[in-house]
Amino acid sequence: MTAPNVGNPTHPAVTNQLRLPRTAALGPGRGGQQRLLIDAPAGAAEIYLHGATVTSWVPRGGSEVIFTSRQAVFDGATAIRGGIPLCLPEFGVGINGDAVPKHGWARIASWRLRTVTTTDGGGVRALLSVSRDRLTALYEVEVGETLRLGLSLRNEGTEPRTVEAAAHTYLSVHDVTASRISGLAGAPYSDNLARSPQEARHVQEGDVTIGGPVDRIYDSAEPITVTDPGHQRTIGIDKRNAPSTIVWNPWSTHSAPLPDMANDEFPAMVCVESGAVREHAPTIESGASWSMQVTLSVESTAV
Repeated sequence: MTAPNVGNPTHPAVTNQLRLPRTAALGPGRGGQQRLLIDAPAGAAEIYLHGATVTSWVPRGGSEVIFTSRQAVFDGATAIRGGIPLCLPEFGVGINGDAVPKHGWARIASWRLRTVTTTDGGGVRALLSVSRDRLTALYEVEVGETLRLGLSLRNEGTEPRTVEAAAHTYLSVHDVTASRISGLAGAPYSDNLARSPQEARHVQEGDVTIGGPVDRIYDSAEPITVTDPGHQRTIGIDKRNAPSTIVWNPWSTHSAPLPDMANDEFPAMVCVESGAVREHAPTIESGASWSMQVTLSVESTAV
């Protein structure tokens, strides 16, 4: 990814007098939407200010790690299909089952780009923020040989507030049926595709493999490894203060009705999401903050 020689530091979604390092540039992307392009010695990335959505990450010497649909809509109103959308302050339909919009407002909000700085390891760190409904979110994205995501939420209201939060990470894989997800063995999970609540609770046995539609919420804060033999790599996911792991693939069954995802794309992706949802959703006291961190890394398995 090569950063263009364009920028618009006076855009309303950008903090006044923002100074960009040479390894970052701000300008219009798909649909004319503002995006930050990072092309640093340690890695490259693309971050749209709409939803603060990371749509690409390529570590130094590697290939694309993040899946973004070629049919994703970039209109400044619709959630971007793919990348790493932030589900906040609800996940799905929320704890009470009536959240609108689905997955909360953060992934369709216009975030403000506050700072962009370089790191000692040859990377770039971007800080974004948004405030709505008495909740302030700070989101730090550090791009390099790893991708580090840090989300901090502050309750600006006068009463305690329970929120759900998740980094809805779409990973690019060569063939989802040949991939496997390690680190969840023994973890209880809820199957969102079960016919009834009584049939929804299970315990994971061995690695997770995908051979059909999958939509599960695991009670697990353990590190995850996604083995992608077609790309000759493993993707590691380490997290802090994120006791929920969500695994999702729509398969042809559920991707066909999606207007912003091509029917042939489901084999090339799997969502392995990190967060705190349902019974693990944090309650934040008035004036207090809560945070979580997620780090993605890649190891080559090529001989």
